[in-house]
Amino acid sequence: MNVSNTTRILITAGATNESIDDVRYLGNRSSGQLGALLGFTAAVDSYEVTLLLGSNCIHPASHPRLKTIPFSSARDLAAKISELWQSHDLLIMAAAVADFTPKGGQTDGKIPRGKSMTLELCPTEDIVARLASSKREDQRVICFALEESNKLHSAAKNKLHRKNVDAIVANPLETMESKTITAQVFCKDGRHITPPEDLPKSHFAKWFIEHLSEILSTT
Repeated sequence: MNVSNTTRILITAGATNESIDDVRYLGNRSSGQLGALLGFTAAVDSYEVTLLLGSNCIHPASHPRLKTIPFSSARDLAAKISELWQSHDLLIMAAAVADFTPKGGQTDGKIPRGKSMTLELCPTEDIVARLASSKREDQRVICFALEESNKLHSAAKNKLHRKNVDAIVANPLETMESKTITAQVFCKDGRHITPPEDLPKSHFAKWFIEHLSEILSTT
């Protein structure tokens, strides 16, 4: 892919909220910080960027080339990506999407405290796999993987092929609550790109945007 300043980038960031009742939800600890930094950095670097950001996440600084749209659940995120994807060239899927959601949707009102209950879950859609399988010839998809350090390489390579994406950024679990990031980038053609270790997330975002052409050079 020839990445240029005319490339329109769609970025997702932060956690989904899967509602249990009108008060409670299933979520995760993703702050959306890295995705927000990627969006702002890409905008500063002259890309037109749409950032889909989890509703409880850190917001980036404003920029005229950066449009931010909130999302809530995995279903809401999927609907918004589907609406926007055709008008963009590159998807950077940094959002931490829930793997499960309450079966049958949320319960109306507030579940009373003090009694035990069983919560039945069903799997959410694999949004990335669907988009990657139906993308146009001129579109590319990069996703992120958060894994245990000793499983990082094997899990990332498995997801790269299973989801049919063009590249995957693999991070150890410690990244979620750290101010720095030590990532590995695996490309569809078998290349393995290693950024500098322990980069502040803002520095990693700058490195990543500067290396987009390299990451996608043969895809």
